[in-house]
Amino acid sequence: AKVLSVALVLLAGLLLALLIALVIRAVFNGLVRTTDFLQSLQQRTRAHLIGARPEADPEGLLGRTGASDVEASGLTFVHGRDDHDVATKMFECGWGTSFHFADRRRGETPLQSMARHEYFLAGRLGVNKGARVIECGCGVGGAARNIARFTGASVTGVTPNRFHVERGNFLSKREGAQHLVDLTHGDVMKLPFADGTFDAAYAIEFTCHAPNRVGAYAEIHRVLRPGGIFACYEWCLTDRYDHSSAHHREIREAIEAADGCV
Repeated sequence: AKVLSVALVLLAGLLLALLIALVIRAVFNGLVRTTDFLQSLQQRTRAHLIGARPEADPEGLLGRTGASDVEASGLTFVHGRDDHDVATKMFECGWGTSFHFADRRRGETPLQSMARHEYFLAGRLGVNKGARVIECGCGVGGAARNIARFTGASVTGVTPNRFHVERGNFLSKREGAQHLVDLTHGDVMKLPFADGTFDAAYAIEFTCHAPNRVGAYAEIHRVLRPGGIFACYEWCLTDRYDHSSAHHREIREAIEAADGCV
């Protein structure tokens, strides 16, 4: 009986040691992934992709005002072109090439907050070099180029705006990112790709424009490989929204109008 007790104690000790080893391994793997992510973030910071982030302001327009500055940048307004073309150039003057919002933390510049916003999304995708990623609603590709540089993945951007495709691919080529980022004309309701083409997908403030969100998400799911991740930033109303409040309705309607949802 004494020998059996000793054997049971030893067995329990071995099982405990195995459990501890598994926990340590899990923690270590988590630390390695976190360290890799932070090192990549630090490299991008040193390369001024967060601080100055020149690719987000390709024409050096931030801080300028006046029509003459826009003309001098080469973003000339051509009479008779589609309204989206004009709006795009105005967005680039004010936003850079990433057409989305971001919460702004203490001490951040607007461009820094947008870069952090994109890096956080990139981290959620869990992709790295060699992966294929699709962005639905890519604009002129500012976020796509930033995320591609950050992760090393290849990003395919889809937009219904042909001018965005032309402008975005021009910017990618000029910035030496054409091997990582390619923008194409397409409809999120009928994506021009085979089933399971991509390892991950994301959208930033875009699916709210889809005529049918269920259909849009179904298409994104279709082009993802099994187990692929879809990450999304999107406008939504929370349970705290009170339709009887005139102030709440005013905020909602202003956002909808500014974002082109109405």
